[in-house]
Amino acid sequence: MLEQLRQVTQAVSLAEGQQQKLDVIVHEICAALKVQVCSIYLADYNLHQFVLMATRGLNTDCVGRVTLGFNEGIVGLIGQREEPIHLQKVSEHPAYRYIPEVNEDKFNAFLGVPIIHQRKVLGVIVIQQEAPRQFELDEETFLITLAAQLSSILSGSEISELFEHSSGELFSRTIPGIPASSGVAIGKARVIFPLENIHSIPDRKTDDIEAELKKLGSAVKSTHRQLEKMSRRMRGKVSEQELSLFDAYQQILGSKGLGAEVEEVIRQGFWAATALRKVIQKHLNEFKLMQDPYLRERANDIEDLANRVLAQLLKSSYKPQKIEAGTIVVAENFTAAMLAELSGNDVVGIVSVKGSSTSHAAILAKALGVPAIMGLEACPLTRVDGKELILDGYNGQLYVAPNQTLVNQYQTLLEEDRQLNEELSKEDNLPCLTKDGCKISLMINSSLGTDSARARKTGADGIGLYRTEIPFMQLEQFPSEDVQACIYRDLLHEFNDLPVTIRTLDIGGDKQLDYFPIIEDNPFLGWRGIRVTLDHPEIFLVQLRAIFKASEGFGALKLALPMVATVEELDESLRLIQQAFEEVSEELALIGKQIKRPKIGLILEIPATVFLLKNFASKVDFISVGTNDLIQYMMAVDRNNIRVKSLYSHFQPAVLGVLQQIANEAEALNIPLQICGEMAADPLASLLLVGMGFTELSMNIGSLARVKRAVSRFDLVELQQLAEEVRDFSTEAKVKDHLLKVMEQRGLGGLVRAGN
Repeated sequence: MLEQLRQVTQAVSLAEGQQQKLDVIVHEICAALKVQVCSIYLADYNLHQFVLMATRGLNTDCVGRVTLGFNEGIVGLIGQREEPIHLQKVSEHPAYRYIPEVNEDKFNAFLGVPIIHQRKVLGVIVIQQEAPRQFELDEETFLITLAAQLSSILSGSEISELFEHSSGELFSRTIPGIPASSGVAIGKARVIFPLENIHSIPDRKTDDIEAELKKLGSAVKSTHRQLEKMSRRMRGKVSEQELSLFDAYQQILGSKGLGAEVEEVIRQGFWAATALRKVIQKHLNEFKLMQDPYLRERANDIEDLANRVLAQLLKSSYKPQKIEAGTIVVAENFTAAMLAELSGNDVVGIVSVKGSSTSHAAILAKALGVPAIMGLEACPLTRVDGKELILDGYNGQLYVAPNQTLVNQYQTLLEEDRQLNEELSKEDNLPCLTKDGCKISLMINSSLGTDSARARKTGADGIGLYRTEIPFMQLEQFPSEDVQACIYRDLLHEFNDLPVTIRTLDIGGDKQLDYFPIIEDNPFLGWRGIRVTLDHPEIFLVQLRAIFKASEGFGALKLALPMVATVEELDESLRLIQQAFEEVSEELALIGKQIKRPKIGLILEIPATVFLLKNFASKVDFISVGTNDLIQYMMAVDRNNIRVKSLYSHFQPAVLGVLQQIANEAEALNIPLQICGEMAADPLASLLLVGMGFTELSMNIGSLARVKRAVSRFDLVELQQLAEEVRDFSTEAKVKDHLLKVMEQRGLGGLVRAGN
């Protein structure tokens, strides 16, 4: 059965376009199960009906014409129940609907299975047979397994199909994602891709075919020479059979091989790298369909060869991509390095196929104040380049080649946002006070630069979180003590009369250093944060010494430790902190200078820490709650996994309950408490946080004005009452609906759209 399943799915992956995929599916199922009929009905959610989209054994003239309502017929019943239905004589079932033109009268045995992707019924697969019989259990499980495998293929095909047709006034191409940085952007897509990965190359046209042919020829020759050198170097070290691989590579590159096919695609008007990708992907699919396991494995060799040619090709033709004004940049997975290279003035939006609203890429996008969407699982990355886009960072929607009506609507939204920001700017110099005068400190999370002028303009009370890993990411090696000291001193100088909390190096998870890769099966539960720096005290001590040296002359420095889970980790951290502090103090004393020991705190982001809060509080000066990871670990949800994105929410009742518990215990222990996760940047959530007892919120700078407006429209007692009210709600939806209603009643509805 496994081999049959593989054959069907591979055949489908080779098909081009959704209709061809559907036709292949019904043909392959009939052949694999030896049944007379196989049909596929797809769900049309606009018209609330299933449409017969492919069949083998019934009247093919009915394809695209015969429909069944979501509540109609056996197919509709399967969609409602979201489970298989197996009938020996289908016409005797009370839900059966007779459609004469389909010509299914003689078929009695019936088995239908839903195709479901992320809780959404995409369609129904049906097999039928003349003889009234019970289909075998193996046949049913085969169909269920196949439907599960095909769900993601058909979901992606549905999106990809949109790119095959021209748009019209009544047609819009929409790709759903995760809202990561609020705002709206209208512009042209530019795909940013990593070098030496053939699958990342976008579709791109050329006006100079001869130049592309010349580049290809040069790349192929360079690869030939490279392979010859490799073969000579390995001769005598490996067997003749292993050496024959290099000969096979040379043959594939020959004048009648790969190069000739790529030339043919270039002559159709494609960029050389695009042509190479198209040819290679065709061959890879063919290899994967082969019965012989050895031959199937040769697909890896073909891919390796393609990447070698690509490296040579881009070495001569690749130049740093010029980003024009009004560009929406698109990438498979944005990194800090990518964002740092972009001009904030030209980039109006960011789209990342991978990632989530709290991924590092999203946090950086918010810091830049650029609208962003993450986690667009079905986005055909290679086909977006050069397309006109609308990016809706509020609702997580990407519109491709939008019609003019849609453009007009979003231009209106852009203007409304501009007016709102202008209105909010009038309150920049005002402190954040509740209506009854309670002071709430609004701090900023900083990572890409100090920008104190902007922070002061918005009325920030200091830096609640400075992410030191960003400078590490922008370099090609670990920065020296002197380099780090300059960075931190500049930061403290810019905010010399305001408090600054510096978080020690926090790498791992989705924050990687190119020169210090951490490869793990489960990185978010692995080697990250304080675990890395305690295992490498030589890195930790250099950073601590740099921070202390930079702090000379400044008194408002605080130090925060990330990912602390145990008292032992805290004790060891404090020991190293004291060691570095004493070393620097002694060095500075020799030149007549001295430093003050900063306040030391920990970032509470691991649930275990909540149950040891009393133990930790006796050893530190403050607690900073990092909601991004705390929610992730509480809900057992990888925050970068879009399949479980609905579970990741700071409005989950369990999350709110733990935050209230932390606030109550911190008050009882008389230890200062702040919150520095992305939750603090949400105007809705800020109301609850203040009501719980959090009086210091740290957020991205772009959210500060909105949070200030929201908090300032309520008395403290009202916010405390609001936090008390939501404790009775058992679902995230009820919590959020209640908060939205309260905001609307206060005339703050616009803030919600313009918030997180």
